[in-house]
Amino acid sequence: MSQYLEQKDLFDKVMHLQGEERQDPLLAIERFFSDYRLHECRHYLWTMVETCLTTDNASFDNAEERGNLLLHYKNLERLIEASALLLQHSGRKPE
Repeated sequence: MSQYLEQKDLFDKVMHLQGEERQDPLLAIERFFSDYRLHECRHYLWTMVETCLTTDNASFDNAEERGNLLLHYKNLERLIEASALLLQHSGRKPE
C-alpha cells in the first residue's frame, strides 16, 4: 500500500509551501507558471498518464484503476487551468 494512504494525517497537510507562499499561495502559482506554460503542463501530465497506462504496471492492471487515473488526470488538468486563470485574473505575471 502507498505511504500516502497509510499515513493520511501526515500527507493531508501542506508540506512544500513555506513562508511567504503559505501566506500568499498565488506566489506558488506564479512561480509554477514562470517555469511551465499551460501547454507544457498538459504535455507532462499526459506523458505521465500515458506511461502508467502503456507500461507493465501492476497498479493499473484492472480497468477501474485505469479509469481512476484518467479521471484524476482530467481533474488535475482542470485544477491547472483554474490556477492559470487565478493568476491571470489577479493581474500578476509569472516571475
